[in-house]
Amino acid sequence: MAGHRRGDRARTISVMSVASHLAVSPSKYDSHIRSLIPLYDELIAEVARALGHAERPVRVVVDLGIGTGALTQACLGRVAGARVWGIDADPDMMAIARTRLGRLSRRVQMTTGSFLAAALPSCDAIVASYSLHHIRTARAKLAFYRRCHGALRPGGVLINGDCAPASTASGFARDLDVWFAHLGKTFGSRAKGRRVYESWADEDVYVPLAQEIRLLERAGFTVDVPWRRSPFAVIVGCRDA
Repeated sequence: MAGHRRGDRARTISVMSVASHLAVSPSKYDSHIRSLIPLYDELIAEVARALGHAERPVRVVVDLGIGTGALTQACLGRVAGARVWGIDADPDMMAIARTRLGRLSRRVQMTTGSFLAAALPSCDAIVASYSLHHIRTARAKLAFYRRCHGALRPGGVLINGDCAPASTASGFARDLDVWFAHLGKTFGSRAKGRRVYESWADEDVYVPLAQEIRLLERAGFTVDVPWRRSPFAVIVGCRDA
């Protein structure tokens, strides 16, 4: 989940199981995640909807951090006949995804590993939900966005759904207060909710929306933001056709 660090760090990404990071077992992830993240279902749906921004037929989708398969399922429902290549560092989560997808699993290839280390296949769309915040530095994220640009066919899209707060300190704080209020309902008070949020900081770095757009543009993308509800956004990077 969350944490905001402005400076670069030597460690660019870490691998941690869902059980240790969120203190929830993979089997309970789907039932628990909505108590931790507001607008979870809406964001997943909007990432899948944004596949419509592609200027080419979407036949191959790469899912960065496939988890329990929620986003893959939504994408397969949006694009008839598409296939998904999904990667995740947590094999227990992907086992849940196979069960969730059922017969749709025939259209999905799952790989265990870090999406930063793995070679990305040539594709028409790359999607991510609540996963790219694990990239620790702006330099590493720019390099990764350039790799995504290289993997996409002309007219393809990179779609990222994540926390993308305002750039100013006051705006950032106001945006995250929405999250604290949600966590407060889960854990009994806003203070307790904020402590839970802060416990995620060693794993997660949320980049302000304006900085995300700049990084994508530097990587060669044309950028659109088709959906934003504080503090979350769906950001689309389009590779020119």
